Amino acid sequence: VLSVVAAIFLPLGFLTGLFGINVGGMPGVESAIAFWIIVGLCVAIAVGLLVYFRMKKWI
Repeated sequence: VLSVVAAIFLPLGFLTGLFGINVGGMPGVESAIAFWIIVGLCVAIAVGLLVYFRMKKWI
């Protein structure tokens, strides 16, 4: 169960860590909607992984 939980949060942690650094040239810095696109992407990944793991009967 712990491995399944880790597998769900690993890509989310990667995305938040990648977009949490303060460097110039990050995609979406000037866009007002970029934050919501990233949030939507994180939610979609989490839901997709939950559905996949349910279909495989791992959770």
